[in-house]
Amino acid sequence: MPQSIDEHTGARIARIRKQRGLLQQGLALRANVSKSLLSKVECGQKPASPALIAACARALGVTTSDLLGQPYAEELRRDRMDALIQPIREGMENWDVALEWETAPRPSALIRADVQRVLVQRRQAQYTDMVRDLPSLIDESVQAVHTSTGEEQRQAYECLAGAFRCVFTVAWKFGFIDLATVALDRLAWTAPHADEPGLVAMYSFLRAQTTLSSGRYDVGMRVVDRALRDLDGQDARRPAGLSAMRGMLHLRAAVIAGRAKDRDHAEIRLAEARALAAETGELPDYGVTWGPTNVGVHAVAMASEMDEFGLAIELAKDVRIPRDWTRSRAGHHWMDLGRAHTWAGHPDQALDCLQRARRIAPQQTRYHPTVRETVLALKRRERARNGSLTEYAEWVGV
Repeated sequence: MPQSIDEHTGARIARIRKQRGLLQQGLALRANVSKSLLSKVECGQKPASPALIAACARALGVTTSDLLGQPYAEELRRDRMDALIQPIREGMENWDVALEWETAPRPSALIRADVQRVLVQRRQAQYTDMVRDLPSLIDESVQAVHTSTGEEQRQAYECLAGAFRCVFTVAWKFGFIDLATVALDRLAWTAPHADEPGLVAMYSFLRAQTTLSSGRYDVGMRVVDRALRDLDGQDARRPAGLSAMRGMLHLRAAVIAGRAKDRDHAEIRLAEARALAAETGELPDYGVTWGPTNVGVHAVAMASEMDEFGLAIELAKDVRIPRDWTRSRAGHHWMDLGRAHTWAGHPDQALDCLQRARRIAPQQTRYHPTVRETVLALKRRERARNGSLTEYAEWVGV
């Protein structure tokens, strides 16, 4: 059966389940979910939570991207983003070999300025500009690593780590999981050479993110806790950045515990993050968005993921997003809140949230599976034709 762009995640689960020759009861047993919940998800009566998607993907022997329908090839071609991904794949081929360049690479300080620019583009969800510049920055950083020594070489490694961080982000968000895995491996090799504990912690933070997709929550929690132990007593050129990474690791642990349905542990980790944020205030560093606002945003997202939509909506009332806050995180918040309003039966508020996400971070919003699932759910519940919803669905590609 061919895949339809209007096929929601539950329908994909049902289609692949039937291809595997499994009844709903068989998949429910393998995925350790209730048959009643699986039945409602497959027919679109309940949302497919990230935890359920990961469990079904493992049970069916596919990736979560397969169940989410990623990557969205037609939209990528339409936006000419597909043509920008291949040069990155080619650029990632070299990370450990010096080439015979006719001219020397620029000083690491100049390369670093450009890497900082693409890191800002990443946080602001400006992916087209970021992706266009990454291949040349990777090449130049690799060459600088192999043709310099001392502090110059250390800074080159830091530049390379930042570039690989950006590759991971765009590959993961667009559903190119194989490319994201390569980027993560490259970061694991690069970060220790940069002699920045925060970058090593960043690798662990991202590695734990991949376990959310695979459903290996036990591994993810151990990765986070090991990274937190490794940060104890560390010296750093940017000590405030280490506080930011500690906070982000606690938030990651809270999400992992939430996906594992361990609410008590999730609340403990969220409380630890909240207490640390109260001490530090808003503290962006190492390319993360850390502070009280992000803790509040995570609390909303966790409640929505656990299908506690009323709680998510209540918690969102206390979230005040600063005017100059990171667009990628702000956009993600409005996506999560839109999902909560949809399944709480508030279609107008849901569409308003999605429109906010679109205005703040259009590229991220258009390619995010949460948005597609929310729009499809709104369309299924539409009682009268809504021109705004129709236009939005066409923009998203469903």
